[in-house]
Amino acid sequence: MIKIPFVTNFFCLTFIPVFLLLAQDERTSRHNNLKLAIEFGTNYASTGLVKPEQIRENHSQGYFSGDYYYDFGHFGEYTDVKTTYFGIKPELFFLKNRIGIASGLRFSVASSYLISDRDVFLWRVKEEGLNTEYVRINEIQHRSYLVGIPLEIRHFINRRELPIQTYFKIGTSFNYRIQSKNMIHFSNKAMEKYDELVQDQLPKSNDLSVFFYGAVGFKIGRYKEGRWNPWGNIEFQFPHFLLTNDAFPFAEQINSISFPGGGFQVSFQIPIGKNVPIGSN
Repeated sequence: MIKIPFVTNFFCLTFIPVFLLLAQDERTSRHNNLKLAIEFGTNYASTGLVKPEQIRENHSQGYFSGDYYYDFGHFGEYTDVKTTYFGIKPELFFLKNRIGIASGLRFSVASSYLISDRDVFLWRVKEEGLNTEYVRINEIQHRSYLVGIPLEIRHFINRRELPIQTYFKIGTSFNYRIQSKNMIHFSNKAMEKYDELVQDQLPKSNDLSVFFYGAVGFKIGRYKEGRWNPWGNIEFQFPHFLLTNDAFPFAEQINSISFPGGGFQVSFQIPIGKNVPIGSN
């Protein structure tokens, strides 16, 4: 269930500064180039894989058909956290409108998976003395629903207004999980009676997660005197890192040998107040 005080704090931190900017009169705001963006994106962060102790894993390099002891999966050392999001984000420009600082409110769905290189893997559900019970699982998927605050800084390369403008960006997003669920796909329906037991054995995770990313992108749209001038933005994110441990059940933060993740974002921006070209004072 959503915690109302937390959402209220998000709203205040994000939008009160924007309302104060909009409340300025023309004389004090004529040099402020403020734009409001609607964004959509998808990305993945490569992380270390956290393997629950209940997994029976095959550590051999080879597989032998028909041999029972090799009829279970092998797991690698890495996994991905895949995220899809949308949000609203005001952006204010400085230094001849070539530097933009943006923040806002972002809603995300993040997924992480536990899957082996075989069709199934074995999960220990009970162990009593010499007797051990396993279930056969095809896949476990964790899904988190997040509300977050992005903070981004971008820099336009060209010194003057162009129809297509290249920019570089660095950004981070601070996220709070409002809901999550685990979906366990057993190899047959008879094993679904163990769903609640396996759910209780899954690792617990923290509510807070932080991502960091870089990006290169293209602003599409040009300033025209006396005309309302919306912008479009297309950007490619690389690298994309998860900075927090224990934010998702099967994922830990990036380490030095993990492959960096990446992503893609599109946004549409409308001017708020005076429309100012890039390169103007």
